[in-house]
Amino acid sequence: MRELLTTSNPKVDKGRAHGYLTAILHLAPADMSGRNVCPWSTAGCRAACLNTAGRGGIAKSFDAQGMPENAIQRARVERTRLFFADRGAFVAKLRREITLHVKRARALGLGASVRLNGTSDLPWESIAPELFAAFPDVQFYDYTKSLRRAGMYADGMLPGNYHLTFSLSETNASEAWDAQRWGVSVAVVYADPAAGRAALAGNVPWVDGDAHDLRFLDPIGAIVALKAKGRAKGDRSGFVVR
Repeated sequence: MRELLTTSNPKVDKGRAHGYLTAILHLAPADMSGRNVCPWSTAGCRAACLNTAGRGGIAKSFDAQGMPENAIQRARVERTRLFFADRGAFVAKLRREITLHVKRARALGLGASVRLNGTSDLPWESIAPELFAAFPDVQFYDYTKSLRRAGMYADGMLPGNYHLTFSLSETNASEAWDAQRWGVSVAVVYADPAAGRAALAGNVPWVDGDAHDLRFLDPIGAIVALKAKGRAKGDRSGFVVR
């Protein structure tokens, strides 16, 4: 079985300058594997998913077993199928890899951070709560479109080392403002982030979400501006704010 966690990501690499080595778990998004790992996804976010950005490319063709021929996409499908087929083995392997990640980070004089939902939106606080307790010095973080999870985070009901950022879509603007009002940062994908910043007119904190991926360093209740990438560049669903 391939590695579950990856650290070779240009945006993640930017985190080193801020003192963290980050590892990300990339699963096959939405129902690409045959099982849905993005229960709160929308048509717009599925069409514009970061799964298609960078080396992930687009899974243009599949083999007889339904596996994508793109190697990166294939690995994501394999991980996702293992997650559903043998949850215990998956979490045990994930725990071993986090242990190694912490050792690598320490050797580099860096803190260790882990993003469990690189291309998924799963409630890890329910799936494997033991991970957060086992690694109290690791900063876990994720993005989510679940207002319930965002509310739990705002109310201090998630592990203390787990940070959540709410993600705006074409259908959840009112929920996003609720989350922001509660002090939860909101990620917004813009066609033109500079124009988005100007539109906010300084009314709420604004951060460049592409400067690094360490969302736990952002101000409370910030708007996290992300520039459209991959297929998102052509989005007209409203998911990308124009």
